[in-house]
Amino acid sequence: MENGSGNHQRGATTPDATFDDLPWYRWWVLQQVRNQPQRLLLSLPDVKSVEDFDNWATKHFLPLWQKTRELVLSPARHSIDSIADRLVELGFIATADHYEGEQSAKDLVFSILGWQTMLYRPNFKSVPTERPGYDIVDETEGYLGQAVTRTSLDPFSDASALRLPNFLREYEMILPPRHYAAFPDEDDIAFFKQNKLVTAKEMNAHVLAKVCGVRFQWVDSLACHLELDRQSRTIFLYRYPSFCLSGLRQSNEARDEKNSLKIGGSMLHRFAFEDAEPLDQYTHWAREEDVTELLQEVLLSYRLLFGQSKRSRVLFRNTRPFKGVSREGEDSLLSQLCGDKRFALYPLVERQEYRYDQDFPHLQGKLALLAAFASSKKPRSLRHLWLDKRDTTAWLTFWSVVIFGSIGTLLGILQTVFSMLQYVAAVQQKG
Repeated sequence: MENGSGNHQRGATTPDATFDDLPWYRWWVLQQVRNQPQRLLLSLPDVKSVEDFDNWATKHFLPLWQKTRELVLSPARHSIDSIADRLVELGFIATADHYEGEQSAKDLVFSILGWQTMLYRPNFKSVPTERPGYDIVDETEGYLGQAVTRTSLDPFSDASALRLPNFLREYEMILPPRHYAAFPDEDDIAFFKQNKLVTAKEMNAHVLAKVCGVRFQWVDSLACHLELDRQSRTIFLYRYPSFCLSGLRQSNEARDEKNSLKIGGSMLHRFAFEDAEPLDQYTHWAREEDVTELLQEVLLSYRLLFGQSKRSRVLFRNTRPFKGVSREGEDSLLSQLCGDKRFALYPLVERQEYRYDQDFPHLQGKLALLAAFASSKKPRSLRHLWLDKRDTTAWLTFWSVVIFGSIGTLLGILQTVFSMLQYVAAVQQKG
């Protein structure tokens, strides 16, 4: 890697249209940069004088951001190493000719790629300076689910030399292919084999929260969406759905008349294998068309959990998904997907009954675990019995018996009381 001091080589960059599409996104990105240790930015100019952060970011960071995006969206398939080398060559990054300088450039590229895809967030705060590596933020509070089974890569591995899809694969199934499902035990496998349908009535946010005792934790990483930690009874949900909608629109704009994906469009699609690329039987990873379907499924999952149930819509309004976040960083689309009875911004096919393999082929494993968990939780009190309306017939039968039985018991008690009063009155008259 050469010292990239020749700023005269830097060419014009194409602005990232995502910033214009998503009002919250620029705030979110710059907030991520602010929260990083200064050593991550050592390869950028004037890093020691960023008191006017917005001006510094506009002048130095955003051009690097845009050039990184252009390289990833170009026809060539890149790695973190090749992107960092090219950025140094073009003068966007200046590094000293030693290992620390090269690693700083790679760390910065790794971070930008995470923020541009929102699949992960880099974690350099808890990583010792002397131990280089590619750690990501633990969004699921210690729980390792289906998407992420490790939050750190071997600092001495050659992962940064891998093509981007292969690099991301090191963390596990962050971009799953169709019909992927990883279940932790045999009972879950048996449940999945026996149950091919999921209904909005039996598995929605109201049932999960009020009957099953689940809490909702809103996260910034798309890969963690719908992960369920059974031990803590926590469901992790991605809180920026408009990023998915933007990715769908960008990929549609990048398709030609033959409906094949051209170079450009969504960054997420560039982390998948190309549709025409041959894969061996051991390569389980999304193709470009899978990414499109996955983004659609994510949007539909909000409707399944919240939008199709009145009680769930009311519950959503009390979840405070952007607690602690500035209003600039709030995604208004989330409230429309989860809080409105109808959603018309994107053509989602809503049903009362969904098939895992047809409607959620990429999220079927996560949804099946949710359904299995919900079905295993039975009402624990009369209040829970009242709230649990998953089986309408059983619910009506039970409460009919309770109500009419109570009325019959009450009438019997009243009849007994009146009989006793009559007997006492009769005794008093005789006396």
